[in-house]
Amino acid sequence: MTICSAIGGVVGAGMIVFGALTLNQESVGLIIFGTGIILYLFHLIEALCRSKTSKYLCWILSETDFQGYVKELQEAEPKIKWTIQCYHYETKQYTDSNGKQQTKRERVNTHRAEQHYDINGFVDETLSPAQMIAMFHLMYDGEHEDLEANKKAPISSLILLCEMPLEYHPVDDEEDQRLSERREIFFRDNTRDSHQDKRSHNLIDCHHKSNVMVILREGTDDSHARPWWMTYWFYMVCTIFLMSVPYRCYFFSKCTKINWEVLKHFSHKHEELWEDDPKHSRAKRTDAASKAFRKVQRETPKRSFELREGAKPAWEEGKEGKEELADVGPPVELPVGVPSYWKNQDLEKDFDEKINLSADEREKMQKLLDVTYKNKATRDRMSDGMPTRLVVNQVVRMEDSKMWRRFEQKRAELAVRGQPKLMEEMPGSGPIKTSAEADAEELPSCLKELTVNLNEAFLFHGSSPGGALGIGENGFDMGRVGSNVGTMFGAGAYLAEASSKSDEYATEDPSGLFAGKFALLLCRTLLGNMFYITESNIPRIEDALATGRFQCVLGDREAAVDTYREFVVFDEAQIYPEFVLIYTRSFD
Repeated sequence: MTICSAIGGVVGAGMIVFGALTLNQESVGLIIFGTGIILYLFHLIEALCRSKTSKYLCWILSETDFQGYVKELQEAEPKIKWTIQCYHYETKQYTDSNGKQQTKRERVNTHRAEQHYDINGFVDETLSPAQMIAMFHLMYDGEHEDLEANKKAPISSLILLCEMPLEYHPVDDEEDQRLSERREIFFRDNTRDSHQDKRSHNLIDCHHKSNVMVILREGTDDSHARPWWMTYWFYMVCTIFLMSVPYRCYFFSKCTKINWEVLKHFSHKHEELWEDDPKHSRAKRTDAASKAFRKVQRETPKRSFELREGAKPAWEEGKEGKEELADVGPPVELPVGVPSYWKNQDLEKDFDEKINLSADEREKMQKLLDVTYKNKATRDRMSDGMPTRLVVNQVVRMEDSKMWRRFEQKRAELAVRGQPKLMEEMPGSGPIKTSAEADAEELPSCLKELTVNLNEAFLFHGSSPGGALGIGENGFDMGRVGSNVGTMFGAGAYLAEASSKSDEYATEDPSGLFAGKFALLLCRTLLGNMFYITESNIPRIEDALATGRFQCVLGDREAAVDTYREFVVFDEAQIYPEFVLIYTRSFD
């Protein structure tokens, strides 16, 4: 680019002179003159605005200023942003100046989106100025074990050209995989057109300069203590007179260039929870900069990989003064076999049968929808308007021996852990609404056959009729959860105690037997120990689940903003999709 710019400037200047001399003689002289101006301006813009030389001459720092700048970089938080711009091409017709119809192909931008990766912990290994001096001794004076030997020949005068790229590394392979998965999910979910521009940006929460000149002189701390010709104005004059290339060659010959990475290791977990040193740490490298890093004491405190005294992991933040959850509670007595109201009672035999409920049983399911309905819409509602009622048309009970054995085995595993903290003891709005009226005769009898000491409950899940029957046949697929619901409380299966909340996620079949109808699954769910939270905070949730002490998340937006409570389960074995309710929405 530099050579092309210089050649363009020389050619452009010649064309300007030649065009000016022939401007009054021929019309072609005007064309030559205009082309020459364009080439000359291209040369000026490249040299004065785009070149590295111009950037170095614009950001000249003294040693003291540079130390403050590096400290600011070391303390600044890393940020990673992804952007996508979707577009397509359209062929349009237009009439040219001669009246002829012409066609042209134009790019049309459509959907655009951006997202930041959730970085919640980082450590910095950017070189400090003291480490930089040590590195130069290592490079030029030999690699002595004792740096004092290198100080016998101190650097009296040094002009550094520092190129300072942002270099970010995931703390471990697990974080690297998580980063790749989140990036791919973002790009996949926002691919809305035939073409896309996908970009990943490394950012930082301070004013980052990619090219900086540092003046190091013995006995002075003046950024102006440099040769008289090393100023932006002198470089501008040289550029105007087409001498920028000789100037640049001489400039770089009098300076020392160094690649000074702003090196940070990051994770979605807080750094106190990291188990090992970062996999790309300078402690493991053999280059000169890393050797200098290890030889000189860090100016910024290096984190400890053990929890600080009195520190708490992210999921325990805000729990001061509250009783800690016991790992093991009293023993839990489990029922044996399938529910008493099932047609198939012998688990020794394999069965997979769909049972249509009678009109009386449908009425009881209708009553359950009515008593758990709440006239409250959230931003998750996909339909236009809030229905006044959900009207049941058909109810199917799924009796599947294979899925039930899996559910029964999971229930036994949770029972071994002991009784969890019961739903009635959790903060918020009381017992689960689908079981609060379980003794009422007008409600389904299935509500009475629950292992309440394991927080077993019936919960709703919204779907389409076809999707609900598919889940009822094979169970939940955790590889696809969150594709419609989202991940406000983590990537799990979202269930609700209120029929109106799950109705927000239900969709109708466009055609076929259930055209125009919606579906809810009424799922027998093992909640176990619940991690209680009132707002979206993925790092806290993931840290809590990583302890192994919780089997689901209770997202209580009812307590926070008077909407709904949602239960997020991450193991399909904890959910038995027992009933499929086909219904329509009434707006009367």
